[in-house]
Amino acid sequence: MMHSRLLLVALLLLPMMAMADVYKWKDTNGTTRYSDIPPKNLPYETIGGGKIAAPAPAPAKAAPEEGASIKDPKLSKDIDAQRRRDDAERSKKQDQQKQAAEKQKQDNCATARGNLANYQQGGRIYKMNADGEREYLDDSAIDKGLEEAQKQVDKYCK
Repeated sequence: MMHSRLLLVALLLLPMMAMADVYKWKDTNGTTRYSDIPPKNLPYETIGGGKIAAPAPAPAKAAPEEGASIKDPKLSKDIDAQRRRDDAERSKKQDQQKQAAEKQKQDNCATARGNLANYQQGGRIYKMNADGEREYLDDSAIDKGLEEAQKQVDKYCK
């Protein structure tokens, strides 16, 4: 039912799109040219693209009031089925988004705990610089990194 309505609308709009103006002129060599863009500094005539009256819109069916029954049971079933499909699709998307957010949260927590463990185990800690060389952190940088790692664990592992 819905497909036939869409087809009807498409068929009604198609002729209007085909009514574009076409221009005819002769160039400096005497060759007749046709285009949808008029030439500059040359006389031309407009062909095709005549104006037509738009078809009168079909009278719209009154929407059933809230609580009123739909007389066509097939249409009612189609509408209900479409609503159920839309609700199921919306629910599925929300579940996927929740699962993705939960997985991201778990990944962030695992990374934060790993960083905290690295700072807590002691020893020499280094970071790679822009040249790919190791830069060992001094005690103040390690303390600062430990505080930052603890903040990250508190933030992501609630």
